[in-house]
Amino acid sequence: MGRGKEFLSSFYVAMSRETKVGIDLEFWLGTMFEPLIYVLLFGPLMEKLVGGVNVGGEEISYLAFMFPGVLTLVGINQGFRGATTFIRDRFYGGLETLFTLPVSRSVLFMAKILGACIRAFVAMATLSVLVIIVEDVSLTPLSFIQSFLVNSTLVVMLSSLMIWLLSKGENPNLPVAISGIIMLPMMFLSTIFYPKEVFEGSRVMSLVVSLNPMTHASTLTRSFLYGISLPLSEVGISLAYLAALRFLGFVLGLRGFTRALER
Repeated sequence: MGRGKEFLSSFYVAMSRETKVGIDLEFWLGTMFEPLIYVLLFGPLMEKLVGGVNVGGEEISYLAFMFPGVLTLVGINQGFRGATTFIRDRFYGGLETLFTLPVSRSVLFMAKILGACIRAFVAMATLSVLVIIVEDVSLTPLSFIQSFLVNSTLVVMLSSLMIWLLSKGENPNLPVAISGIIMLPMMFLSTIFYPKEVFEGSRVMSLVVSLNPMTHASTLTRSFLYGISLPLSEVGISLAYLAALRFLGFVLGLRGFTRALER
């Protein structure tokens, strides 16, 4: 009982710090600007060009089709930005002091990852409210929670991997550089903006799309938000794939964080 109370107290202290440091003006501008462009400009313009999209035998507007993918983009974006507080600690002082606190390094790491998930939740909820107002899309709290849990796997995976890479290198701009290189290919070789049928003409592209975690997350999110039935095998494979990526990223991130001061 005493150990549990001590753990909760330590975790509360670590989370309080992460929340205060992580949600600021940079968070809102960096996380929300691009998704707002997609929802307010790109989606409506594409809807005029392509009209509706058939998903699971149901015709929905292009903006409604794209919206779950934009939630996935928020998760990816926040995943890359999930190491923000670690960058401040690692490169601008504070990590040595942080490690001297009576809080285990694993708890500090989990607080950073959970902080990234909370920021992603805030961004996704804000975007969902906006889409409900603009598009009059009907979303339930349960469907939103389900979609968040799916996309949070990407947040955990990427933020953990970014912490691992940053613990090995000396460049605080590494997450920005990596995201700038791989974000566009990941976006357009997935089912965020296009149905999977678009890629069926090319075996190579179809393979890349099927391996892209964005495809699995956006497809599941679309299914949860709109009640679209998917084969149980497809749901199981996607969930297992995302869970495996999350576990791998978490283990690497924890290892890098706890040894960040070692040379």
